[in-house]
Amino acid sequence: MSNIWSEALEGLEPRLGAQTFDLWLRPIALDKVEADCLHLTAPNRFMKEWFENHYLGVVLDEIRARTERSFEVEIAIAEGAEPTPVSTETAPKAAASIDAVDPKHVASAEAASLTAPVRPAAFLVEPTPTNKKPLRPHEPPKLSSRYHFKSFIQGSSNDLAASAAWAVAQAPGERFNPLFIYGGVGLGKTHLLHAIGHHLQEHRPELRIALQSAERFMNEFITAVRSNSFDEFRRRYREDCDVLLIDDIQFISGRDRTMDEFFHVFNALYEAGKQIVVTADRVPGDMQGMEERLTSRLNWGLVADVKAPDLETRIAILQQKAEEDNVEISGEVLLHIAGLIRSNVRELEGALVRVSTFAALKGVPITVDFATSVLGDQATTEQAAPLTIETIQKVVAAHFTIRIADLKGPRRHKGIARPRMIAMYLARELTPSSFPEIGLRFGGKDHSTVINACKRIRALQGLEPELAANVQSLRRQLSSELPD
Repeated sequence: MSNIWSEALEGLEPRLGAQTFDLWLRPIALDKVEADCLHLTAPNRFMKEWFENHYLGVVLDEIRARTERSFEVEIAIAEGAEPTPVSTETAPKAAASIDAVDPKHVASAEAASLTAPVRPAAFLVEPTPTNKKPLRPHEPPKLSSRYHFKSFIQGSSNDLAASAAWAVAQAPGERFNPLFIYGGVGLGKTHLLHAIGHHLQEHRPELRIALQSAERFMNEFITAVRSNSFDEFRRRYREDCDVLLIDDIQFISGRDRTMDEFFHVFNALYEAGKQIVVTADRVPGDMQGMEERLTSRLNWGLVADVKAPDLETRIAILQQKAEEDNVEISGEVLLHIAGLIRSNVRELEGALVRVSTFAALKGVPITVDFATSVLGDQATTEQAAPLTIETIQKVVAAHFTIRIADLKGPRRHKGIARPRMIAMYLARELTPSSFPEIGLRFGGKDHSTVINACKRIRALQGLEPELAANVQSLRRQLSSELPD
């Protein structure tokens, strides 16, 4: 049976891509087979949960196709790999409950989405104790006191980036190196960068951390060249650095000498097993003026995106901000503000500050009408968040009264398979996502499966009026989520 497991994984590698295969499937090992149960081992809890949620279904499909047998799976954590759990005193507080939101003020699709849990970033375990000897003292990084993991609200829009950042903070240089996080302004990239720095500073004080914006890195390099102190600059970043955190790397695009120096810094740290985390406003391949050799290296590790937060995440962010600022505000008003402000976290928090400040100055309670009067101009100029595959999955699952997990799972029952194909079709029609990306978001399905689903739904709409009506109804529900 172990041969079947190996063959199944090898068969999936070309479909999922070498990077995805090496990150998520290769670390999963088959221990034994008992009757119709596969006993697997994952190196840690994070890998176990990610494999279960995203790739288990497609692996079982592959095995079923090869053996004509259906198997159950039990996944254990490798012995000695699970560190001490977080204590109740140090564990981050959970996001405030959104049960206070009055359901009668929520549209049907939004009401369904509010049932999904919103949680702080994936704080799994404390870091493994280290026996390394402390290195010589170094200047601590200038970290923002606001940006910690416990204050970061994790949702479907930033799940991969937040989980990967936490994994890097636990084991720097061992996984996801380099980690490249990209997304628009005010979505949490800098927050995650500083959170990594804070966690390492607290739990791994022997590590030398350098946190810089790309612009400051460039200015330091120029100053070093002009003042003939290049050897000191080189030693600081290539030799006296264990963790390099660079924000907004796109700003060095087109700066030939700075790109060349960063290339050599990257190589020196990577070859020494040091951790590199970089943020940008776009993927490496879309940064015009960036050298191809540097773009290639930025793609070596994990590339994770952060998108505009969905409704339930926006509500959780507002609740956390209200608690921090001791603002008394009802769930109804929070829902209203979250519906008005969709662009990014900074605008969202700024809207709450504006409303609460005006209410305090005028000595009036915060109501929906008051929030509308304060945010009216801002809300009308606000651009809607791009429609995401996750939003489509939620709306389709609610429409057909099935679970999102069913859409991502391997079941082929018509009551599941047809909604899954419709969701894939809408994801292709209404988002810029490629066929392979859509397949990955649906539990690691092959891109050919997505292509066939889209072709079939397109053809069946002319033959089945009920199907066509369902698709049109879902389009109308999703139209409010589309950007202007």
